[in-house]
Amino acid sequence: MRSSQHLHRSPARSSIPTQALVAATLALAACPGGGSEDDGPDATTTSTTTASTTGDASTTGVGPTTEDSGPPPDLGADDTTTTGSSSGSSDETASLPPGCSNGQADPGELCYGQPSFFGAPAEALFATMADLDDDGHLDLLMTSAATNAVVVRLGDGTGDLGPETSTTTGARPVSLRVDRFDANETLDVVIAQEDANSIGLLLGDGAGGLGSLLSYPTGAAPNDLFIFDFDGDGMPDVLTSDGGADTISYLRGTGFGFQAPVSFAVGVQPNGVFLGELSGDANIDAVIANRGANSFGVLLGTGPTMLGPHSPVPTGSQPCALVVADWNGDGELDVLTSNLGSNDLRLRYGDGNGDFGAEIPFPMGASPRSLLSLDFDGDGNLDAVVANTGADTATVLLGSGGGLFAPAQVFGVGDQPWAVAAGDLNEDGIADLVVTNVGDSTLALLLSDA
Repeated sequence: MRSSQHLHRSPARSSIPTQALVAATLALAACPGGGSEDDGPDATTTSTTTASTTGDASTTGVGPTTEDSGPPPDLGADDTTTTGSSSGSSDETASLPPGCSNGQADPGELCYGQPSFFGAPAEALFATMADLDDDGHLDLLMTSAATNAVVVRLGDGTGDLGPETSTTTGARPVSLRVDRFDANETLDVVIAQEDANSIGLLLGDGAGGLGSLLSYPTGAAPNDLFIFDFDGDGMPDVLTSDGGADTISYLRGTGFGFQAPVSFAVGVQPNGVFLGELSGDANIDAVIANRGANSFGVLLGTGPTMLGPHSPVPTGSQPCALVVADWNGDGELDVLTSNLGSNDLRLRYGDGNGDFGAEIPFPMGASPRSLLSLDFDGDGNLDAVVANTGADTATVLLGSGGGLFAPAQVFGVGDQPWAVAAGDLNEDGIADLVVTNVGDSTLALLLSDA
């Protein structure tokens, strides 16, 4: 089964090492932006629903959350990792499947035990991993909406994370991506600056450092980004979803920055954008989560860098993230949304002509938010993970082939989990998970134990 990045034109400058951009090229999305219907990082959720499984089977796997899980320790931003004990029973750590802890990453294993906790910046609304310092090990990058900064913690290949370093951004950074945006071979960072109505560009120095901020205007309140060589010139371009303008903006990359935006009208309060080939005509199409319209929207490409009118497709309540990938293995792109208001994921299979079949719901915990896809267990099937902000959990759905999922595996991760990132931090061949918790300014690290 192929993920979305394998079904559309390759990102610009594909010589970037896979390890360097492992999480930058994942199909991932978040719901960082605000809005009148947002519960917000500091709000008290009214739902008391705990994370549920798909289907009627019991939760399987390792380290599932228990309802009496206590909060993680109160850590400062520079505290070192602390062994997690956010769930009451130590038996969960011992319940790793028989194939785990043998030093061999085997297909079908999901070897996550109890989380460890680190300090995190205030309102870390987005996280991703990339080898920012070019040492062969993945690093963690986060946005801090409260302090207007990108925060980096360098990895060493063992699963440990170094101290925080911060770089100033524009007002309220809520999303970021990593790619090579200038003429050199170092990784750079682009940020959606929601309250500045712009994107920010931070050029990397190749050693983990980031330069001074360069800003470029977008539509009002950009809340998510997608990096893609839309015009085919070999340089990465940026697409933003503009939650305050009901548009998406295309900013052409020049190798020296970005040109003025070209905007396309979409649905109400877009939050998340994707580009790829949906209709098989060699034109690049767009998919957008319309949070304020309970739909995702499709704009079919009509030519180079041109998109046709917006066509909405109904989905759950308040879709705030989407993943576009071939979930059922038929070679066509499908759409999976996380729906904040209906507490579920919903999947529609694409037909290769830009249309979609009936939706399939998957119940989640309260307020499912950030969503990403990857083959977590190495069996060749695409899997999904979502942060459930209102349930203080993360849910992993292992794909079992043909667009089906095994029963959900649920992990207690901290107070109001918001963003989720994946990558092999301890270099055992299986992706690890990092979840940022805005309620207590921590991050939970779930290391695989293959």
